[in-house]
This record gives sequence, structure tokens and C-alpha cells, in this order.
Amino acid sequence: MVSVGYVAKMGPSKYRARWRDPDGRLKSKSFSREREALKFLREQEVSVDRGTYIDGRAAKITFAEWTEHYFALSAKRLARTSWARDRNYLDNHILPRWGRVEIGRVTKAAVERWLAELSEPGQRMHSQGPLAPATIEKIYQTFRKVMAAAVEDDRIARLPCPTRPPIPRGKRKPVRFLTEAEVARLAAAITPRYEAGIYLLAYGGFRIGEFAALRLDDIDWTRGHIRVDEGLTDVGGTLAFEDPKSGRAHRTVPMADLALDGLRAHVDQRVGWDDPTALLFCGRDGGPLRPTAWRKRHWGPAVDLAGLAPLTPHDLRHTAASFFIAEGANQWMLAEILGHTDTRMIDRVYGHLFETDRQALRIRMSQRAQRGFEDNGQRLSM
Repeated sequence: MVSVGYVAKMGPSKYRARWRDPDGRLKSKSFSREREALKFLREQEVSVDRGTYIDGRAAKITFAEWTEHYFALSAKRLARTSWARDRNYLDNHILPRWGRVEIGRVTKAAVERWLAELSEPGQRMHSQGPLAPATIEKIYQTFRKVMAAAVEDDRIARLPCPTRPPIPRGKRKPVRFLTEAEVARLAAAITPRYEAGIYLLAYGGFRIGEFAALRLDDIDWTRGHIRVDEGLTDVGGTLAFEDPKSGRAHRTVPMADLALDGLRAHVDQRVGWDDPTALLFCGRDGGPLRPTAWRKRHWGPAVDLAGLAPLTPHDLRHTAASFFIAEGANQWMLAEILGHTDTRMIDRVYGHLFETDRQALRIRMSQRAQRGFEDNGQRLSM
């Protein structure tokens, strides 16, 4: 280890440690005891030698100041919906606690206490009652991303965030799956111009933003597939077409003939074949479909009329997953069809649906073994 500094006595009970940072700039810090100055100097020498040196002044920026820098850059990386969600958590829950604190003074113990406090009664979001564990988890994820960026920017040496945060486990919301007959009932109940859309959602598993962005040239009529290459977002009343949320979200989805037949009739009657970039489903004014307004004006009344309440459009995504699994899709195939980056979410949400397939596999394997045994004319001896 190369020495990068020294300790000088400046007067009675005053010692100054001097050292050079990795860029060769001279730094200093005063202490009342020589041994404290020497200990601090050794720590600086070790950090310079190991490449983990952090300039103490960089950590004096407040959390609010650092957050503005982080969010200015994250606006370029995140989808608008994700950015707006994180910003909402920041303004309502994170900045009130951490805004004036220097990021270098944020400790793991203080973070744990804060998370525990968020779980207590009286912690509310828009006066809608206590925060749910899932909401606290998302608030913590946003906080953690901001602090992780400070580590990456060499403003703090280590992440002051617990690996296992004290967030209570919430009850997992049961996943809703419709039957084929219920899908047909819902399609018959909705406004006619969206009837074909119900079948697309229930047999294709599209996210609502993906569904609203589907265009005529996304349909491969020959192969029976529909391409997903963009999504429609509505943030603060502003609509925008954006790339899907991840690389895997760019995909093609195999579609049931029933849904394609209904879609073909829909195009004949309401879209036309002249403009390949025409949206398949529009709002009542002919413009892009606003998901929030569509849920209120068309989805909700149809769900009530069909006697299926409560039901969300995302439940049709779950329904499509259950249909794909029932027809032989494995976890990896389903992740690809639904646009997930891996199979972890598939296993967590739909894992129980594969149990029937495992039992059917056991029966088929038994039958195969029995046929081979009988064809070979062998007798099993025990």
C-alpha cells in the first residue's frame, strides 16, 4: 500500500490529516486527537489503494438535490408510466422523510425504522387508508434505486438499504381466470365495436396498453399471429405510443381462430383495409383509445351486465395464460408469449396451473412405459 498523506500537529489538541485523492488533489481534515487522525488517514490510504475512495464532499448533497439529478436522467431510461409512478412515491412518501438529509448520513438502521413506520396505522396515501405491504415495497424499491445510483456515482461508499427490509407480508390477491363461456358472455355484453377486442385480450394475453396500440399491419393472417411492438401510455392525460416495457415485450402472439375470425369481421365493418397503420380499436371520437376512459365507459358496464364483477382487463391476461397452459404451453413458452423476461413471475402466479399438466404427463409416461413393456413381451419379475 502506497502512502498518500501525513498527519501534522497544528496546535494544542489539533491535528490535521492530509492526503491526496486518486486525482492527485490535496485533501485535509482536522481532529482533536492524533490517533483519530492517523486512523482516518489509514482508511483513506486503503480506499485509494483498493479503488473504493469516496470524496466526502460528494456525499454532502441532500437527498432531494440528488433525487432531482437522478430523476432527470431516469426520464430518459424509464417508460413514462414507470417514471410517473416512481415520482408519485417520491413526492408523497420519500421526500417528506429524506429530502433534507445528506445522502452520506442515510444509515441502514434509519431506513429500517422508516419502513417500519410506513407500516403503522395512520400512514396514508391520498387519504385512502393504511398503506398496503405491496405499496410499501414499491416505495422502498424507488428509494433503493435512488440510493443505488448514488453508489454508482461514487457519492457514497455502500448502499444503506437492508437486504431484507422490515415490510410485512401482504395477502396475495387471488388471480381471476374466466372460462371460455364467461369470455363469450363478456364479449356479448360490451359495446359492439369492442366485442372482437374481448376475444383478443382473453386469447392473446395483451396488456391493455399493448391492446390499445395494435394496428392493422400487426396481424399476420397467414400464420395466425399478432405482433406486439409498441404500447399506448396515458400519463396525466397525455397519450403517447412507446416501445414495450422490455425487450422481451417485443413479440408475436399465436391467436385462436375464433379471435381472428371476429377480428376480420371487425376490420371489415369498422377499420377498413386501406391503411395498414390504422389502429384496430379507437375511442368514440375516432382517436386513440384512452384505457382509463375505456374502462369506465365500456368495460365496467359490460362486466356488470355479464355478472362477472369484480373483474379487471388484466384478468383477461391471466385468463389467456390459463388457456395457453391448458393447451400445453410450458413456463418458457408462456413467458415468451406474455412478454416476460424470465419465468419467475410465471411460476409465482401460474405455477399451480401446471400441476394438472404434471399429472397428465405422469399418466402419459405410464402408458408409454406399459406399451414398451408389452411390445417387448417381457414379464416383470420382483
